[in-house]
Parts: sequence; C-alpha cells; structure tokens
Amino acid sequence: LEPKNHNLPKMDVGSSFKGLSVIYIPVVEKKEKDLYKTFPFAKKEKIKGKKGSKKVIIHNGQIYNFVGIGLEEKMNYRTMRRFYGSAYVGASGSKPKSIGLYCDLDYLEAASVGVNVAALKSSIFKPKAKKDKDLPNVSFVNPNFKAKMAYVKSVMKKGQNIAYGKNIMRVLGSLPPNELHTEKYAEVIMELAKKWKVKCEKISKKKLEKYNLLNAVSAGSGHDSQLLVFTIHPRSGKTKKATAMIGKGLCFDAGGVQSKQNYMKSMKEDMAGSASVMGTIYSIVKNKLDLKETTYFLLPLAENMMGRNAMRPDDVYTAGDGQTVEIIHTDAEGRLVMADAICYAKKNYKNTHKFYTIATLTGSCIIALGQHYTGGVCNNDDLACDVTKIGKKVGDYVHVGPWDMDYDDNNSPVADMSNLGEQDREAGWIKAGMFLYRFVPKAKKKEKQAQFCHFDIAATIDMDEKGKAWRSKGLSSGVGVGLLSELLTK
Repeated sequence: LEPKNHNLPKMDVGSSFKGLSVIYIPVVEKKEKDLYKTFPFAKKEKIKGKKGSKKVIIHNGQIYNFVGIGLEEKMNYRTMRRFYGSAYVGASGSKPKSIGLYCDLDYLEAASVGVNVAALKSSIFKPKAKKDKDLPNVSFVNPNFKAKMAYVKSVMKKGQNIAYGKNIMRVLGSLPPNELHTEKYAEVIMELAKKWKVKCEKISKKKLEKYNLLNAVSAGSGHDSQLLVFTIHPRSGKTKKATAMIGKGLCFDAGGVQSKQNYMKSMKEDMAGSASVMGTIYSIVKNKLDLKETTYFLLPLAENMMGRNAMRPDDVYTAGDGQTVEIIHTDAEGRLVMADAICYAKKNYKNTHKFYTIATLTGSCIIALGQHYTGGVCNNDDLACDVTKIGKKVGDYVHVGPWDMDYDDNNSPVADMSNLGEQDREAGWIKAGMFLYRFVPKAKKKEKQAQFCHFDIAATIDMDEKGKAWRSKGLSSGVGVGLLSELLTK
C-alpha cells in the first residue's frame, strides 16, 4: 500500500527540454501561435489545437508530440489531469529514457496527479509479473518555471501526494475479499496509522455491542464487524466544534439472503468509501494541510453474506442511539453500517456539528448521474454550493440533489423506520441520504442545526474493466480524495 511499492516513475520539474527523449505539448485551439515562442520550429508545421489533432515533429533528435486539446474554455482540472495521464501512457509505451510534459503552472498539480494515477498498474496478484525497472523519468517543463523553481516543485509534490492518496484507495479496492476481510482490513488500517503517525483507535467488540445495525450486516459472515476512528486536530490544537467524516467499508457485499445473484462481481469495491477516506488522510498528512477543525474519521467495516445467522427481511434492529429499523431488503446494508457510525460519533464526540458520509451506496445514483458526477445529498444550501465548487476545482464533480423531506419515505409500521423507501426506485440515492440524516442530531434552532452531506460514489469509482486511456484496467478512479481533502482543510 505504500507509494514506494507502486513502481511509479521519478518526477521533476524543469525549464529546459534539453536531454528529454519524448516531449508532449498540449495545443489550445485558436491559441496555436502562443507556442511559437517556446517552439519556433513548429511554426512552419502548422500545428492545430482542434481536439484530437496530432502532429509529431523530430527536432534535434528529440520527438515532439503536439496534441490538440480543444478550446480554452473547455480546459479544467479534470480534462488536464486526463490529458497528462494519457500522454504518460502514450509516451511510456515506447520505453523512452525520459519524458517531457510541457505544462503551465495553473495545471501542474492536475498534471502531477494524472501521471501518477496513470502509472499505477493492477498486477499485485501476479507473482510472475516483473516490475518495470526501466521506467522513464518524467519532467514537467516550462521556461517560465525557472524564476520560481522551489514553488513549482511544491505544487508538483502536492499533486503527487494527492495521487498517492488516490492510489492507496485504488490498491485497497483492488484487493480480493478473501485477503481483505474485516479483521485484516482493521489490521491494515492500524498499521498505516502507525506509519503515518496519526492517532487511530480500533473500537472494542464490547463497546460495539449496542450498535446492532453494524453488527447485523456481518451476522451471516465469518468475519465480525469493526469500527475504527482516526482523530486529527488542526495545527492550533483541539477545537470546540468537530467534524465526523464517515466512509463505508463493506469488504464484500453479496446482498445478504436477498442475494445480488449475478451482480456480485466487483463487490470487493464496496469498501471504496472507507478507502477514499484512507487516501484523504494520507493526502492531508503528507501535504501538511491544516484541518478546519478537529475531525473524526470513522471507518465502519462489515461483510454482507448469506450465513445461517444473516439478517432477514422483517427483522428489526436497534441502532446505537436507540432508534429501531425494520429490514425491508438485506442489500440495503451500507446505510445501516454508516447509520451506526453516525450514532457512535454523536454519542462519543458530542461537539460534532458536521457529519459527512461517503459510500458506494445505490444503483439509482448510477442510473441518475452515470460515471461523471458523484451524487450529493446536503441539508444546507451553502454547503451544497461549496461542495459543488470544490468538486469542479479538483476534478471530482458533484451533483447535489434536491433537499426535500417529501423524499423521505423510509417509514415502517413496526419500527421507527425501514432501511428502504416505500418507492425506492424513485430517487433512491436521495432517499438513502435521507435515511442517514435521521440519525444526525437535530437542533431546535435552524442556525444551530448540524450540517450533513452524503456523497454517493457508486458510479464515480468507475471500476471499468476495460480501462481508460489515462488509467489502467482493474483499478478504480480514486474519486473523493481530492474533494474531501479540500472540503475538510483550510
């Protein structure tokens, strides 16, 4: 899981193209002439910025690839992250000694993230697979870097650490469930916390006895549910108010007794929410980012199987805060483990006034938004705006759905609520968020109401087995790490 074991290329920044074997240059449509000062030999070649256009020029023994990326108004963090990831994949295929990537400072962080994400391979469980010992050195180059090289290097390093956080998430998600069951995952988390020098507590089985929602999910498994809590303070010390950041950790989800049947493939990724939180913690610690306030990162771990003690439809369980939940469907289990994590936070960290959750939670979010936007459910308009802006800034796009309590039909005639809405096919991802909100502490005055935001990453983890031009097959996107790092820090 450590980045040093990920077989990634060495990276640097520079102001000269001297000595580089292959160089990639993004060309902006209608601004082709802006490149002639840096690349005067390209003037007579009529390079074009139209998206998809390519021009290869050999000059002084170096290979220059001019690639059109379209109009400037369509350039953003995500498109440039993908461009540089694709450029690295394309360039490294020919095994050059070195790769130069022409880059403006505005997109250097995105470029650094893109290359490091693209370079990670999914060959962990291929013992005979040889590590590439001849990886090319990568240099981000721009003559304008010369005057501020120290700052430029810090921007590149920040991007690297974000990418390393994403890659930690991606490696965790790729591990097979027979290797990364709940007990083993808890051991891994504690080991990483020790290496990162961050406080982490594994909550004892005795303390979890009353958290029946969390325990019920694993009742049909041979592996017990777990709860781990990281505590990180701002540089100034512990704050009066605190944030709870909760990541769902379903090490495998077979759907319980109401089985997923033919839809179990890739359900090892159902712990992506917790893995995203782990990657976020790494990014915050390594980039020395300052949290806005004391933050508790809660990782509820479980495994939803079909054993003889598995939870059943019609069962009623009592949550950690005393509320009762009727089970309508055993495959709506992720919200149960996160609900009890919310209960644990509000009971043990009474100063918590912000509750954020992240999970691969619903298929309805995949249908509604596809692979390009994470679904957001927020009870606060200002928070919803902030989340949307941050998502665009870091390339983790979020679409916040409507906040209207009319969506909340998680009702039950025999319990305080049910784990599935009466009309769950309608806006199911919003209703799942509404279910979680039932466990968030309520205040009488609106201005004192706890903030709540849920992120559904069921689609945006994008476990595309075919891979992408900017990402290897068999590995997820690493979504959420950039978003949460920005959301939680100053």
